[in-house]
Order: sequence, then C-alpha cells, then structure tokens
Amino acid sequence: MRLPHCIARIVLALLPFAGAAGASLAAGATPDVEVAGLRTISAESVRAYLAFSAGDGDDARMIDASLKTLMATGLFADVRIERQGTKLAVTVVENPIVAAVTIEGATAIEKKTIEAELKLKPRERFTEARLHADALRVRDLYRRKGRVTTAIVPKAQARADGRIDVAFAILEGAVSRIDRIAFTGARAFSERQLRDVISTSESSWLDVLKTAAFYDAERIENDRELLQRHYLTHGFPEARVTGVTAELNAEGTGYVVTFAVDEGERHVFGAPDVEAKVAGIDAKSFTDQVKVKTGGVYDRERIDRSVEAVSEALSRQGHPFARVQAVARTDRAARRVDVVFRIEAGKPRYLERIDITGNDRTKDQVIRRELRFVEGDPVNAFLIERARNRVKALGFFKSVDIKTKPGSVADRVHLTIAVVEQETGEFGFGAGYSTTEGIVGDISWTERNLFGNGQTLRFKVAGSATRLQADVGFTEPHLLGSNVAGGFDLFYKDVDYTKQASFMSRKVGGDLRLGLPLAEQLSTSVNYTFVRSTLYNVGPAASAAIREAVPGFPDKASASYNTSSVGTGTAFDTRDSKKRPTSGVYVTTTQDFAGVGGDVRFLRSVVDARGYYPVSDSVTLFGRATGGVISGWGGQDVRLLDLFTKGGETVRGFATAGFGPRDQASANLDALGGRMFAATTAEAQFELPGVPRDFGLRGAVFADAGSLWGVNRTAAALPGVAGTTPSLRASAGVGLTWDSPLGPLRADYAIPFAKQGYDKLQPFSFGIAPF
Repeated sequence: MRLPHCIARIVLALLPFAGAAGASLAAGATPDVEVAGLRTISAESVRAYLAFSAGDGDDARMIDASLKTLMATGLFADVRIERQGTKLAVTVVENPIVAAVTIEGATAIEKKTIEAELKLKPRERFTEARLHADALRVRDLYRRKGRVTTAIVPKAQARADGRIDVAFAILEGAVSRIDRIAFTGARAFSERQLRDVISTSESSWLDVLKTAAFYDAERIENDRELLQRHYLTHGFPEARVTGVTAELNAEGTGYVVTFAVDEGERHVFGAPDVEAKVAGIDAKSFTDQVKVKTGGVYDRERIDRSVEAVSEALSRQGHPFARVQAVARTDRAARRVDVVFRIEAGKPRYLERIDITGNDRTKDQVIRRELRFVEGDPVNAFLIERARNRVKALGFFKSVDIKTKPGSVADRVHLTIAVVEQETGEFGFGAGYSTTEGIVGDISWTERNLFGNGQTLRFKVAGSATRLQADVGFTEPHLLGSNVAGGFDLFYKDVDYTKQASFMSRKVGGDLRLGLPLAEQLSTSVNYTFVRSTLYNVGPAASAAIREAVPGFPDKASASYNTSSVGTGTAFDTRDSKKRPTSGVYVTTTQDFAGVGGDVRFLRSVVDARGYYPVSDSVTLFGRATGGVISGWGGQDVRLLDLFTKGGETVRGFATAGFGPRDQASANLDALGGRMFAATTAEAQFELPGVPRDFGLRGAVFADAGSLWGVNRTAAALPGVAGTTPSLRASAGVGLTWDSPLGPLRADYAIPFAKQGYDKLQPFSFGIAPF
C-alpha cells in the first residue's frame, strides 16, 4: 500500500510540470523549420514566404496562410507542411523551368506578334494553368484578326534535365468574313448611315485596305455601344439596341450580323434651367456654361459637357464640393426633354493618399504632375475625371482607371490610379511619289516617353530627287519640375530649286525653345534659332537678283551667311481631334526677330487660322486664312533665301513656287520670292458613299485664293520683274485623302480660274496632306 501511495504523491508533484509541457505541446512550439524537395530554390527563399519561423507555434491559420503564399508564387506545383516530432517539415515540389517556347503553324500572324501575347517565356516557371491561359490568349488574338475557327493546341515536353519545352501548334482557320450587316427597327437612319457609325464593315474586294471586315465578337459588342451612343446624341433619348446576332452561313465562311434597334421618337430640348440648393451660389451665373440650347435636337453628350462645364466653374469659384446633377424630364406628347442642372451640396472630401499601380516603366512623378492635385487637397468626382483624362491624354497608357476608397476618417479618401502601359516608341519608314519631288522616302524614330520620364526624342531623315533633310528634336514637357516645356532641335535641309529659281540652298542649324500653357486651349512659346544658310550652284543664266545675292559672282557660285534670331508664338486649339478634326478652331501666330548677332536683320510675322464645322456625321466644312510679312531693319534688305515662296501648297493648281514675283527676263523665269502673302481656303470634306469609314478615305471639294507680292530692293531694280504688287490667284477643284500607314496622303485636281500669264501651273498634285 505504501508504494502506490508514493507513486501518487510523485504524480501529483509532477502535474504542474506536465501541465506546462502539455501546454507547450498544445501550442506547438517549433524549435526548427526544415525544407525539403528543393532543386533550384534556396531554403532561405522558402522560409521568407512562411508566416512563421523557428520557435513559433504551428497555428493552423499560420500554416494555411503559408501554404497559400507559397502556392501563389507560381514556383511550386505542390507544398506540404507537417509536424515531424519537434520540427515542422516543409516539403515542396518545384514547378519546372521553361527551356524553350516554339510556335508551330503560324503564317497569318507574325511569330513575334504571337510571342508578345505569351506569359510563358524561357527561364519562367511552367504551370499547366499558364500554358492553357496562353493558348486562350493566342486564340483570342486570331479571333481579333477574324479567324474564329483557328484552333490552338498547347504542348509541353519534359527534358531529361527536368526543364520543359513548350510548343503551341496553331491550326489556322480562314478569315470569317462579314457578308452583310443589317439593322431591324431602324427608321430614322438608313442602313448605310448606320454602317458608317460602327467600326465593323462588310467584306468586299477592298478588304485589303480594311481592318474590320471580318467577324470579331468583341468589336461587334463595342459597335453595339457606338450605335447606342449615336442614337442618344441624335435626338433619341429612349433608343435602345436590344440585341445583336451573328449567323454563320452554310459554308462556314461568313456571317450576317443583325442589330436590333428600338428607336423611340426623336425629341428636342426644352428650355434648360440651373437650380442651386447651396447657400452662396447664384444659379443664374452658371447659365452661360450650359451647352443645351432650347429647340436643339436632344444630345446626351451636350448634357454631359454641361455638367462638366458647370462643375469646373464651381471649382474655380471656390466650391469644389458642390455636385452637379442633370435631371431630365421627358414630355413624350410634345417630344421634348427639359433638363434641369441641380447644384447640390456634396460631402467634403480631402485627398489622404495616392497610389499608382501598373507603371512599370513610367515614373510616378510623370503621372502625378497631370493630376493637378496632391495629398491634402479637396477633390470631387469632376476633378478626378479630368485628372484621368489628362493622364490618358499623355498617350503612354492603354487604359487609365482611378478608383476611390474611404480614408482613415470620414472626409478622407484614397485614390488608386491603375494604368496599363503601351509602347511609346515608334519606328517608321516609307516611300512614295510626289508630283513636286518625284520619288520620296523617309525613316523616322520617335520615343514619347524617354526612360519613363515623359520626354520626347525624335529623329527623322527624309529625301527625294530634289530634297534631303534630317532633324533631331528633344522635348522636356516639365522643365525643372515647372509647367514650362523646354527642348531643342537640330536640322539639316538641302533643296534643289533649279527648276523653279536656278539655284540650290542648304540650311544647317538648331533652336532652343520654351513653351508655356496659359489655359487648357491656349499656349505661348519663345525660341532662339541659329541657322547657317548657303546659296549655291548659281548658274550664269540665273536671274540677276539671284546672281547679285552671291558676292563675287561669277568667280564665286555660292554665298553663306548666319541668321541668329529670337521668336515668339501663340497657339489656340479647340479641335476635337489632332489627326482628323471635325469641329473647333486652330490659330497660331509666330514672330521672329533676326539680328541678335549673325549677319541678317529682319522681322517676320505669320498667322494661320483654321476652323472646322460639322454639318453632319459625314460632312465637315473647313476654312483657312493665313498670311505673313517680312521686312528688313537697320537699313538691311531681306535676303533671297528668307523671302516667302508660295505655290500649290497654298493655292492648289499652281506648281511649287508657281506664283508671285518672277523675273521674266531670265531663261528659267526664275521665282524670286515675296515679302508678303495672304491666302484663304474653303473646303467641304465628306465621307465617300459606300466606302466604310475604317478605310480612311475622304473626298473634298474646295476653292483656294491667295497672293504673294513685294520683292527686295535688288529685285525691284530689275526691269523684267513681275508680281511686285498683289494680284489674285484662285482655283477650285476636288480632292481625295487617305489616312495611310505612311501618314495622311492627298491627291488634288484643281483648275486655276484667276492667274497671271507668267505663273507656272500644275493641276494635279499628290503627296503628304497639307492640312
């Protein structure tokens, strides 16, 4: 009986220690973490992903978090974490490394284009999920090219060394054509008009020039939105595109795409009104910002622009938290929409933090400086949207998305700006034919986001039988962190004028420039330019005005001089598009003062004003007025190479340097240039009937008028010089423009109906579009 009693006493004495040990075991104290199964990854790298370390407990939540973190790296095919005695063992199975990626069977799309879609690349970790995701990306690429029946077979082959060879076998399908595009329920617009609205076009013999004459489900869905917006901006507030179907023909080679439309009735705007529910705001003071006009055809975009304009005006007047809401009341019986713009009090919100994601190349500061606000500033939805548009306008990103979330307190907000970068480098080359220069060609390279700093660097070489030029330019849009853009240009230009004026010229130089935006649509600039000009290859039959421009002629056949000048300029631009404007104005003025050193003294002023007015979706009226004057100062005359020369680029139907002062006594009827010019253009540009918009072809009818007059003192002393006083030149004609891969090309045929007997004509012209 004594022995059991002693044992009991011993057990009772040890219970506290056993409890402590049990608690320790229950807590899972881990003196060490062992990693097994590694081949190419270090144990330290694995431990860095664990939610615990040696000495921590093996809490189930920590183990689960570690498993998820390790699998999310994409480095492992399997991970197990288990207790082995007093240790935790982490056993991994590594994903193999891709040795090579090959593309098989691709002929319709270049391999490098396909490779750009792939995420699996040599030296990357292989997973089945990534393999099949890449196959889907390649399939979608082919579908965007209209080859919807293309099949992609992904393959993976293990090597003896444990690496993986990846291959994508492509069974290319034929292009799925669009046989017909139809619209049901459409009454207000013809099928031809509606086809011009959407991007998809019907297949035809001109498919080689098209980019959208094949079936693409994603583009057709986008067309549905374009069609909806067309109706909402052309008087139909209740219009809906209720569906779109694509039926494959029996042969499986083409589709009939049908858009179902419920138009409703056309409405007009009633009298707009502005109401303010915020103390201290005079609603009537914002009526000028409203773009909606009484009796105008209903246009949803006008409503949106009115909201933006009123919101901007409120911010300028110190009401950043005011909210503008457009309330539309539809009177179906009168077919009228009355819009009230309500100004309401919004909740104060201040910016607490800005996060930028997706900008792997572009530096944060490039994006931040376009926001126009920083942490601590008041923000509202309008300011955020304008910031998004400015970042998007940089042209560096495929997409820009700004999301907001609550900050640490009620009136604070966090912004997350998510961007998707795109290529900003452009390399181009082209060749063609110009009626004024013969065969022409050029090579150019431009980087618009140099080293992610938002800077632009460009280089171009161009030439023809009569011209060779090269230029390099650099622009820093925010010099020293300011809102001033700075840059420089270096240039070389050699031109053969022997057909027009019996000489050749060469100009080599450069400039320094600064530009400052004064408002959203107004900017100013200053520059300094230095040019070394050479007049050479002057023959004995040249005009006396040209020969006298070469001191020492005929012993010398060339002369050079230096021009050192400063200049200023302004630009006002409200165009809706820089590439193909349909509305707005563009006005530039430049003044150059030469004589800041150098050999030349002159003052030159030029103004160029262009206006665009949309008559309809397919017709745009274009007008232009331009003029300039140059005069010497300090007793110096204007030199031959500094005078203006004008021809078909100003008044079509005339040859290069085809009108203006001319020496009729010279063998070549040499053009001498003029001190003053003025010109105007009136033009109607229109889409060609039956030609899809994505062709980039447009027609035009136009009338030009202008004059070039005034000569320097040397030419004025000659007896055979004509054109010293203004005399009208005018022409009318037709034109065709094409937005080609080489740039905008244009062909014009013009008949001059006001001219002088000594002018040189050229009815047909073809080359780079002048406007």
